[in-house]
Amino acid sequence: MSTLAFLLLIAALFLFFFSTRQWRIALRAAVWAGGVLLLVVASLALGDQQRDPELGVAIGDFFAKIGNPGDSLLMRMLESNGATVTRIILSLFDIFLVLAVLVSGLALIAFRPGEQMERAIRPIMIGFIGAILGGLFALTIVGTGFGTREKRQAYAGPTVSETVFNAETLLLNGDLLRLRGIDAFEEGQPCRLGARVEDCGAEAKRALRRIVEGAFLMCALDAQNDPNARVATCTAVRPGGEEFNVARRLVEEGYALSVGGLYQSAADDARARARGLSAWCSVQPDAWARLTAVQKAAFRDKGAYPPGTPVVGICPPPPKDASKSGKKPPRPTTSTVIDAPN
Repeated sequence: MSTLAFLLLIAALFLFFFSTRQWRIALRAAVWAGGVLLLVVASLALGDQQRDPELGVAIGDFFAKIGNPGDSLLMRMLESNGATVTRIILSLFDIFLVLAVLVSGLALIAFRPGEQMERAIRPIMIGFIGAILGGLFALTIVGTGFGTREKRQAYAGPTVSETVFNAETLLLNGDLLRLRGIDAFEEGQPCRLGARVEDCGAEAKRALRRIVEGAFLMCALDAQNDPNARVATCTAVRPGGEEFNVARRLVEEGYALSVGGLYQSAADDARARARGLSAWCSVQPDAWARLTAVQKAAFRDKGAYPPGTPVVGICPPPPKDASKSGKKPPRPTTSTVIDAPN
């Protein structure tokens, strides 16, 4: 029904346009009335379920406070979400720029002597200008937080400074997207090589930022997705045409674990080629989150970890007194590798 409502709306706009022609008044009035009728039918076809009642309330509140619009709900929402509005509008600036260039071209054509060309071009220019202003208005309303927000299935946008949220999560179009098929170190999570300790999470985050820097990102949500944790497969496209899977590249360079075997061959290849610090030891990220503050401090300070804790890299066995519990110390593992910090 939403498609029908949209088509009826477009048809109504055409009728309104034709009603401006120099026909008899009765015919023009009939065409105009037909447009109004199509608008009514479009409104009925859309139905109440597709509407956002909050927007209607906000508009009513704005006109009720027209003497002091700054106190209206609409203006307060716009002030609070100004940064979001700006980001949304700038993301589509190229489209508005193309329309503006078309308007400038039409204006140049109208330089020809006589009014005939000018009269023919003026309505087209008005249409383009209206499209620009209408688009800006619509994006502003959406950016303030009004309007029904459908669940996205895909995201796209250029890489900016805040795109990389952490070593496995991207911020795109206002939503946090966790990269599918990987697990990366948390910020503040240490890795050790003898007495040397580095923040593996910070290193992995810097690596992800470097990998996507200057690229255009396209992310598709998993078909079976947790609404509380958007998991996506993200592709980066660099100027010149290079295209790659972001998560796979992160595993290939040794900054993330392969989860579920999705990028296991890339992880095996990274380990076989000794990329990064395969000798560096750390606790698997999911296990690290379950350790207590005391256990985390023990690993950071002495490299000690509870028996049975899954580790990555090549780690020494737990302290000998841990074997008294009857549990065998875990075997060294090289589940992942990371590049050496500078």
